[in-house]
Amino acid sequence: MNNKSLSVSVAWYGLGNLFVRSLSFILLPLYSNLISTSEFGNYSLLMSVYAVVQVFFQFGMFGALNKFYIEEKSENKKLLIFSSIINSIFIIASFLTFTLWLLSSQISVIVFNSPDFKNILTLTFVSLLFETLGFYILSLLKTMGLAKKVVIYSTSGAILNLLLNIFFVYYLRLSVYGIILAQVISGLVLLLLLLPLIKNKYVFRIDKEIFNIVIKFSLPLILANLFMAGSNVADRFILNIYSGREQVGLYSFAYRIALIMSILIASFSTAWSPYSLNLFYSSDYKFTFGKVLNKLVAVSCLLLLVVSLLAGYLFDIHLFGISFFNSVYRPGIVIIPIVMIGYLFNGISSYYSVYPSVSNKSYHLMFSELIAFLMNVILNIILIPHFGIIGAALSTALGFLCGASYLFTISRKEIKIEYHVKELSIIIITALVFLLVGKELNSFLIDIILILLYLLTLHFFTKIKLNQIIRIA
Repeated sequence: MNNKSLSVSVAWYGLGNLFVRSLSFILLPLYSNLISTSEFGNYSLLMSVYAVVQVFFQFGMFGALNKFYIEEKSENKKLLIFSSIINSIFIIASFLTFTLWLLSSQISVIVFNSPDFKNILTLTFVSLLFETLGFYILSLLKTMGLAKKVVIYSTSGAILNLLLNIFFVYYLRLSVYGIILAQVISGLVLLLLLLPLIKNKYVFRIDKEIFNIVIKFSLPLILANLFMAGSNVADRFILNIYSGREQVGLYSFAYRIALIMSILIASFSTAWSPYSLNLFYSSDYKFTFGKVLNKLVAVSCLLLLVVSLLAGYLFDIHLFGISFFNSVYRPGIVIIPIVMIGYLFNGISSYYSVYPSVSNKSYHLMFSELIAFLMNVILNIILIPHFGIIGAALSTALGFLCGASYLFTISRKEIKIEYHVKELSIIIITALVFLLVGKELNSFLIDIILILLYLLTLHFFTKIKLNQIIRIA
């Protein structure tokens, strides 16, 4: 995969993720006007359970599929690699679904202090079964470089989920239950659409030798993904303890706006993993790696400015007498720039994940996520009682920073990168100054001018041109 194909892949995944996230973003006005902050807090805790349990469903094998499938030259061996992984995942996920169904009452009491959420938890676990299988089929397509096909199927599933949400949440007024029901149905339909794509890539077999190699590689990744999930959701549980369900709802609503940054990071990570491995093994990678870092930071900082400066104005928009965003959620937007910066650090972690992959030392990814998780939890416990949702956001950002710092430290002697420090400094400093100025002056016109000035700064004072920004974004 050359530099152009990286940009094309990032562009495809970026467009797909942007479209999917846009559909999810469309649902936010629906949720804000039909679901109370405390109900949204319940939904956020439910999705936090989902994020943690998802780690065990996926069992860390995505990284193994990506690595071993790319490195293998024999098509027959590739078929065995995918088949061994997907068959193992089906067995594991089915067992977990049944077990968690049996334990759903106890989990409901632990998380919600009530057994009333048993049925909705069971639906969530069934949804995870369908989505996990679909995830691995899409992962195979990504590994094969079929970005366009991945985007088409992913967006189809997202559109169906949107329509089902409108039906269940708006027309039937099923609230959070309707959201999960839409997730189950859309996940099942997407899986059924994907199954025909693997008929020539699949056999009903688990190769013992491949399974042992995959498990050995994946076990540290299970812990890494568990710690990552913990970093993403620990703040909700701790907020619930110290501040209550309403604050969880406020925080989570604003957090979902800030997750626009995760569109870029997810798109970059998806394309960067196979690209960086191929480049590392095939040619002199030092200069290109440095340029990729600058582009990643530049586009992230641009997105940070756009969302942080303009998100608040969405609460002032009224359509047919209805607020675009219910103003009751407005106090939460203070966390948006902090969370977005945190996810930029998370993107930096993805950038420095090359060394653990090429060296077969996947435990470094586990250590990175462990550090991020521990710092996140410790800082949440310290900061939330004093600063509330701001403390939770700061804990997330600082935790991700610590994880990225670890990967940078262990990689710097093994992966030689030609950094472009002057450009990088201009990119970061200008963005932070414009962000502070925009927040202080709080004027829509000035915010637009600052965003345009930042684009011009990238164009004239760095070697990153506007067309490059468009390609990678």
